[in-house]
Amino acid sequence: MSTTDPVLRALVFAVSMAKERMGVALAVNGTIITGQLVSPEEYAAAVIEQIRRSHAKEAPAGSGPEGFFARIAESAKESRERHRAAALAGDFDSGSEQDLPDYLHLVDAFAGDRPAGGAGAAWRIRLRDVSGWSLVPAAAPEVWTV
Repeated sequence: MSTTDPVLRALVFAVSMAKERMGVALAVNGTIITGQLVSPEEYAAAVIEQIRRSHAKEAPAGSGPEGFFARIAESAKESRERHRAAALAGDFDSGSEQDLPDYLHLVDAFAGDRPAGGAGAAWRIRLRDVSGWSLVPAAAPEVWTV
C-alpha cells in the first residue's frame, strides 16, 4: 500500500492556499513528470483554456466540459476562502489530515523530456502515486530534461 509524503501534501496545500506556482519534478509510477505546481483553481482555468483551444467552433461559455471545470475552479476558490477565514479566526488547524489535499495540480507539465518550445499540459495527479519529488527552478528549462 502506498502512503502519501506528508511534506509534499503540506507543500501542495500551501501552494493552493497562496495561489502561487512552484516548479517540481515528480516520480509517478516510474515516470518523471515536471511542471508548475499550482492551485486547483489555476489548474481548472488551464484546462478550460485547453478545451477552448481544442474546439474548432465556439461552444457556449460555461457549457459541457468547460462548465464542469469552471465549477471545479469555483469550488476550489470557495474552499480556499473558507480555510483562510477559519485560519484568521483561529479555528483552523493547518496540520489537520482532513484539510490536506489528496491530489496535486500541474500546468506546463511534461512526462520525460520537454520538447523545445513545446507547450505543456495541465495534469491532476493523486498524491499517493508520487514516490519521489524535487523542487526545480521555474526559469531554468535545461533542468526540465530527463
